[in-house]
Amino acid sequence: MPGKMEKFLQIAPHSLAIVLGPAEGPAGERPGAARPAPPAQPRQLARHHIGYEIFADFKAENMQHFWNKKVTAAVAETFFLGWIDEQVLLIQGKEEHLEALREGWTRRALRPPSGFHIRCLGDVSPISMSPISQSQFIPLGEILCLAISAMNSARKPVTQEALMEHLTTCFPVLGRAWLPTRQALLKVTVVRTPL
Repeated sequence: MPGKMEKFLQIAPHSLAIVLGPAEGPAGERPGAARPAPPAQPRQLARHHIGYEIFADFKAENMQHFWNKKVTAAVAETFFLGWIDEQVLLIQGKEEHLEALREGWTRRALRPPSGFHIRCLGDVSPISMSPISQSQFIPLGEILCLAISAMNSARKPVTQEALMEHLTTCFPVLGRAWLPTRQALLKVTVVRTPL
Protein backbone atom coordinates (compact mmCIF):
# COMPACT_ATOMS: atom_id res chain seq x y z
CA MET A 1 0.00 0.00 0.00
CA PRO A 2 1.53 3.36 -0.97
CA GLY A 3 2.45 5.77 1.85
CA LYS A 4 -0.45 7.98 2.88
CA MET A 5 0.15 11.72 2.66
CA GLU A 6 -0.05 13.60 5.96
CA LYS A 7 -3.19 15.65 6.43
CA PHE A 8 -1.23 18.75 7.52
CA LEU A 9 2.44 19.61 7.36
CA GLN A 10 4.00 21.95 9.90
CA ILE A 11 6.11 24.60 8.19
CA ALA A 12 8.47 27.03 9.88
CA PRO A 13 8.68 25.73 13.44
CA HIS A 14 11.06 27.61 15.74
CA SER A 15 10.58 30.93 14.00
CA LEU A 16 10.56 34.58 14.97
CA ALA A 17 9.04 37.54 13.18
CA ILE A 18 10.83 40.86 13.42
CA VAL A 19 8.52 43.69 12.39
CA LEU A 20 10.55 46.58 11.04
CA GLY A 21 9.72 50.18 10.32
CA PRO A 22 11.70 52.78 8.42
CA ALA A 23 14.22 54.73 10.47
CA GLU A 24 12.74 58.18 11.00
CA GLY A 25 15.51 60.74 11.36
CA PRO A 26 17.63 60.91 14.48
CA ALA A 27 15.02 59.18 16.68
CA GLY A 28 14.97 56.09 14.47
CA GLU A 29 18.71 55.88 13.92
CA ARG A 30 21.27 54.40 16.22
CA PRO A 31 23.07 56.97 18.33
CA GLY A 32 26.37 58.06 16.88
CA ALA A 33 25.77 56.29 13.58
CA ALA A 34 26.82 58.52 10.71
CA ARG A 35 25.24 57.48 7.44
CA PRO A 36 26.28 58.63 3.99
CA ALA A 37 23.49 60.08 1.89
CA PRO A 38 21.79 57.32 -0.11
CA PRO A 39 22.28 57.42 -3.86
CA ALA A 40 19.48 59.11 -5.75
CA GLN A 41 16.96 56.50 -6.85
CA PRO A 42 13.49 56.66 -8.26
CA ARG A 43 10.89 56.81 -5.46
CA GLN A 44 9.51 53.33 -6.24
CA LEU A 45 12.93 51.64 -6.26
CA ALA A 46 14.11 53.31 -3.07
CA ARG A 47 11.26 51.68 -1.13
CA HIS A 48 11.87 48.14 -2.43
CA HIS A 49 14.06 46.01 -0.18
CA ILE A 50 15.43 42.53 -0.68
CA GLY A 51 14.72 40.42 2.38
CA TYR A 52 17.93 38.46 2.45
CA GLU A 53 19.97 41.66 2.31
CA ILE A 54 17.96 43.05 5.25
CA PHE A 55 18.61 39.82 7.16
CA ALA A 56 22.34 39.94 6.36
CA ASP A 57 22.48 43.52 7.64
CA PHE A 58 20.55 42.51 10.79
CA LYS A 59 23.11 39.76 11.41
CA ALA A 60 26.06 42.08 10.75
CA GLU A 61 24.71 44.70 13.15
CA ASN A 62 24.13 42.17 15.92
CA MET A 63 27.33 40.16 15.45
CA GLN A 64 29.11 43.12 17.03
CA HIS A 65 27.77 42.17 20.49
CA PHE A 66 31.22 41.03 21.61
CA TRP A 67 30.22 41.66 25.25
CA ASN A 68 27.22 39.32 24.90
CA LYS A 69 28.46 36.07 23.40
CA LYS A 70 25.02 34.48 23.80
CA VAL A 71 23.39 36.99 21.41
CA THR A 72 26.35 36.83 19.03
CA ALA A 73 26.16 33.03 18.89
CA ALA A 74 22.38 33.12 18.50
CA VAL A 75 22.53 35.58 15.61
CA ALA A 76 25.25 33.54 13.90
CA GLU A 77 23.11 30.38 14.08
CA THR A 78 19.81 31.78 12.84
CA PHE A 79 18.91 31.81 9.18
CA PHE A 80 16.67 33.71 6.80
CA LEU A 81 13.20 32.28 6.36
CA GLY A 82 11.31 35.04 4.57
CA TRP A 83 10.48 38.69 4.00
CA ILE A 84 6.80 39.60 4.10
CA ASP A 85 5.10 42.79 2.98
CA GLU A 86 8.31 44.86 2.91
CA GLN A 87 8.38 45.01 6.71
CA VAL A 88 8.40 41.60 8.40
CA LEU A 89 11.62 39.61 8.58
CA LEU A 90 11.11 35.91 9.37
CA ILE A 91 14.05 34.06 10.90
CA GLN A 92 14.46 30.50 12.07
CA GLY A 93 16.83 28.69 14.38
CA LYS A 94 17.20 26.39 17.34
CA GLU A 95 15.04 27.20 20.33
CA GLU A 96 18.00 28.24 22.52
CA HIS A 97 19.14 30.73 19.87
CA LEU A 98 15.66 32.18 19.49
CA GLU A 99 15.42 32.48 23.28
CA ALA A 100 18.66 34.51 23.29
CA LEU A 101 17.17 36.84 20.66
CA ARG A 102 13.95 37.20 22.66
CA GLU A 103 16.02 38.07 25.71
CA GLY A 104 18.07 40.56 23.68
CA TRP A 105 14.85 42.19 22.50
CA THR A 106 13.39 42.50 25.99
CA ARG A 107 16.65 44.10 27.18
CA ARG A 108 16.62 46.50 24.21
CA ALA A 109 19.95 45.09 23.05
CA LEU A 110 19.01 43.99 19.52
CA ARG A 111 20.10 46.40 16.82
CA PRO A 112 17.98 46.91 13.70
CA PRO A 113 19.28 46.61 10.15
CA SER A 114 20.46 49.87 8.58
CA GLY A 115 17.64 52.23 7.69
CA PHE A 116 15.11 50.52 9.98
CA HIS A 117 13.96 50.37 13.56
CA ILE A 118 12.48 47.28 15.19
CA ARG A 119 8.79 47.81 15.98
CA CYS A 120 8.33 44.44 17.65
CA LEU A 121 9.61 40.89 17.77
CA GLY A 122 7.50 37.80 18.38
CA ASP A 123 7.10 34.08 17.96
CA VAL A 124 5.54 32.69 14.81
CA SER A 125 3.27 29.71 15.27
CA PRO A 126 4.16 26.93 12.87
CA ILE A 127 2.30 27.40 9.63
CA SER A 128 0.00 24.51 8.75
CA MET A 129 -0.04 23.42 5.16
CA SER A 130 -2.53 21.00 3.71
CA PRO A 131 -0.76 19.22 0.83
CA ILE A 132 -2.63 18.82 -2.44
CA SER A 133 -2.11 15.36 -3.86
CA GLN A 134 -1.25 14.83 -7.49
CA SER A 135 -2.95 12.45 -9.82
CA GLN A 136 -0.99 9.47 -11.06
CA PHE A 137 -2.40 10.13 -14.51
CA ILE A 138 -0.59 12.37 -16.97
CA PRO A 139 -2.35 12.96 -20.28
CA LEU A 140 -0.49 11.41 -23.22
CA GLY A 141 -0.50 14.72 -25.07
CA GLU A 142 1.22 16.41 -22.12
CA ILE A 143 3.88 13.69 -21.92
CA LEU A 144 4.56 13.96 -25.64
CA CYS A 145 4.83 17.75 -25.51
CA LEU A 146 7.27 17.54 -22.60
CA ALA A 147 9.34 14.86 -24.36
CA ILE A 148 9.45 16.75 -27.67
CA SER A 149 10.37 19.97 -25.88
CA ALA A 150 13.19 18.20 -24.00
CA MET A 151 14.48 16.65 -27.22
CA ASN A 152 14.36 20.00 -29.01
CA SER A 153 16.25 21.64 -26.14
CA ALA A 154 18.89 18.92 -26.41
CA ARG A 155 18.96 19.48 -30.18
CA LYS A 156 18.01 15.84 -30.87
CA PRO A 157 16.00 15.08 -33.99
CA VAL A 158 12.45 14.02 -33.13
CA THR A 159 11.38 10.97 -35.05
CA GLN A 160 8.83 8.39 -33.94
CA GLU A 161 11.62 5.95 -33.04
CA ALA A 162 13.65 8.60 -31.17
CA LEU A 163 10.52 9.76 -29.34
CA MET A 164 9.63 6.21 -28.25
CA GLU A 165 13.21 5.69 -27.04
CA HIS A 166 13.12 8.98 -25.14
CA LEU A 167 9.82 8.03 -23.46
CA THR A 168 11.25 4.65 -22.46
CA THR A 169 14.34 6.20 -20.88
CA CYS A 170 12.44 9.05 -19.16
CA PHE A 171 9.71 6.80 -17.72
CA PRO A 172 11.46 3.45 -17.09
CA VAL A 173 9.24 2.60 -14.12
CA LEU A 174 6.20 2.30 -16.34
CA GLY A 175 7.78 -0.18 -18.76
CA ARG A 176 7.06 -0.55 -22.44
CA ALA A 177 3.46 -1.68 -21.95
CA TRP A 178 2.19 1.86 -21.45
CA LEU A 179 3.89 3.33 -24.54
CA PRO A 180 1.46 4.61 -27.13
CA THR A 181 1.00 2.75 -30.38
CA ARG A 182 2.26 4.43 -33.52
CA GLN A 183 -1.35 5.16 -34.48
CA ALA A 184 -2.10 6.87 -31.14
CA LEU A 185 1.18 8.77 -31.36
CA LEU A 186 0.35 9.98 -34.85
CA LYS A 187 -3.19 10.96 -33.83
CA VAL A 188 -2.05 12.98 -30.81
CA THR A 189 0.79 14.74 -32.63
CA VAL A 190 -1.36 15.57 -35.66
CA VAL A 191 -4.11 17.01 -33.48
CA ARG A 192 -1.61 19.13 -31.50
CA THR A 193 0.46 20.31 -34.44
CA PRO A 194 -0.66 23.76 -35.66
CA LEU A 195 -0.96 24.21 -39.42
